[in-house]
Amino acid sequence: MRKLLIAMLLVIAVVGYAQGAEPFDFVVIQPGQPGSSQDAQPVMDALAAYLRDKLGGSVTVRGHYFNEASAASAFLATHQPRWGIVSLGYFLTYHGAGCLVPLAATRPGGADSDVWRLMVVQDGPDDWRAVNGSVEGTMLFQPQVAARLMFRRPVGGMPFALKGTFRPLSSLRNLSRGKGAGVILDKPQFDAIQALPQSSRLKVIAASDALPTPAVVSFGPPGKLHARLYKVLQSMKQDPAAADLLKLLQTDGFGPPDARLKTLKGKGL
Repeated sequence: MRKLLIAMLLVIAVVGYAQGAEPFDFVVIQPGQPGSSQDAQPVMDALAAYLRDKLGGSVTVRGHYFNEASAASAFLATHQPRWGIVSLGYFLTYHGAGCLVPLAATRPGGADSDVWRLMVVQDGPDDWRAVNGSVEGTMLFQPQVAARLMFRRPVGGMPFALKGTFRPLSSLRNLSRGKGAGVILDKPQFDAIQALPQSSRLKVIAASDALPTPAVVSFGPPGKLHARLYKVLQSMKQDPAAADLLKLLQTDGFGPPDARLKTLKGKGL
């Protein structure tokens, strides 16, 4: 009888804990970036474990990663994450429908801004208006956003096609061999290719203004738990236990939300 009573008390305790648990799941949406959802899951699990430890209490955290907007949309149709990290293109495309509210900014390579650059071969045109054919880039899975940000015109008014790619380095190699019209790189990609031999055979003919980096956002109005999340994210750079995790996340810590996101939304992007 005593064993049965103990077992019943354990069941009640577990059920009570589950009922009191507060889910704080997140999703990382970076269209065009490398790695499948399965490849990235260990990183998502590591971030979730870190946040569970820091947020404490009865908070439960699970993370998911998508590098395709369609897969992310399918997931969001059946799941309700509380927050996420999203690319600039995704934010500007879905901020209204997804009720995305900026909470913090990432710091890729320690930078608080991104720049997109159009590269062509050295003997190619110096004016982007003279480019013909197909231009590739990881950010071009939201071509309407890229056209507005880089060239200040609708995608239908572009003299060349904008094509998303998961393999920008392959696109660069093809470009240096005379295949393709151009490649658009973000700042981390551009910085990374400077030591590569093919970079000397290419030139930049157009660049965007300074742009916001990928944003940490809430899905819907943020609450007290989001405020606690912000404090944890801001302290990660000073936490030795977070050093390896930040490298995996490819950010040198997190900063305050970027005010430029509101400005870009106001322009209808």
